[in-house]
Amino acid sequence: MNGIPVARILGFEIRLHISWLFIVAIVTVTVAGRITQFQPEIDPALTWAIGLIGSLGFLVTVIAHELAHALVARRDGATGSVLVVHFVGSPAPIDVVASSPRAEAAIAIAGPLTSLVIGGILVGLAFSSLSIGSWAGPLADVLLIIGALDLLLAGVSVVPAFPLDGARLVRAAAWARTGNERAGTRIAGVVGKYAGRAAMIVGLAIILTGETLDGIMVGLVGWFLMASARSVDRWLILDDLIQGMSVGEAMEKDLATISPQLTLDTFAPGIIDGTVTPALPVLHDDVLVGIIGLAQVRAVAQRNWSSTRTEDVMVAKPEMPTASPNDRLTDALERLRQSHLDGLPVLDGETLRGVLTRRSIAALLHARAEARGQAL
Repeated sequence: MNGIPVARILGFEIRLHISWLFIVAIVTVTVAGRITQFQPEIDPALTWAIGLIGSLGFLVTVIAHELAHALVARRDGATGSVLVVHFVGSPAPIDVVASSPRAEAAIAIAGPLTSLVIGGILVGLAFSSLSIGSWAGPLADVLLIIGALDLLLAGVSVVPAFPLDGARLVRAAAWARTGNERAGTRIAGVVGKYAGRAAMIVGLAIILTGETLDGIMVGLVGWFLMASARSVDRWLILDDLIQGMSVGEAMEKDLATISPQLTLDTFAPGIIDGTVTPALPVLHDDVLVGIIGLAQVRAVAQRNWSSTRTEDVMVAKPEMPTASPNDRLTDALERLRQSHLDGLPVLDGETLRGVLTRRSIAALLHARAEARGQAL
């Protein structure tokens, strides 16, 4: 699975994207530098401590932001139990759609509102603590830093462009107006393109004022939003291609199975170089007991492959979702995305029929696109 597991809260396994290592470092250095600039008499060790505590505190509030999304989505019927926390937005927000426009808007706004409330409370506490005495200065600095970052996060989150929450709000509004979720997604993509262009123009204007670095950063944000908006068009093409398709049409049928007692060195090289299925079902007495894929293999150092058994690292029930040959491909694809696995076992009752993998889906989509004369 993606991310580093750090906690389990309210039934969700919280995982931090690797980018947080850099974000914490950047925020710590930036905050320490700003405090030194405005308070040159402060002890350097204290500035670094304030910066680190502030960055870690901000991380906690970002987790709260994402939990707010997840809890509202759970009320709407979402079944995912793994929450991968990125800095802002989600790596795949386009295909995460609620059951109705109202639910879509509620899920989208839950995060920014949480950040806004947290930020307002912390900023208020920061100014209140200054009245206690000068000794509360470092505490006020930490509270103000975290609060200001949360207010910034709340503002950035509602920018109407994927992968930000604002795009989901636009989609919800357009969906409600048109009665069509796909039309809502398309409109949100168009709005995102204009938001990206606006950010690039603002970045250029900032550069012309002499603030080159800030202008470049804003311009890069605009370029990122433009790229994300273009991905909406690609997603709509893909979504159109899989409409009406079943898991049985897309799954890999010719596959090997392995025993729980096998050591990784007997099959891991084949998974890595792509000569075998990206996800191998694990059978014990002809009964499916788990699945192992590239993510599980890479989590074990190669020097330990010969001493690590499949059962030690495989994904087993209840964490292992499955599909049936007659399931809609759109539903199974979302299940696969939420699981962060390399493949879903496809069962007909208790009988293993195949494995649905991203590779098999991609091959089918490319074949279908070529038949239609479309480019992916």
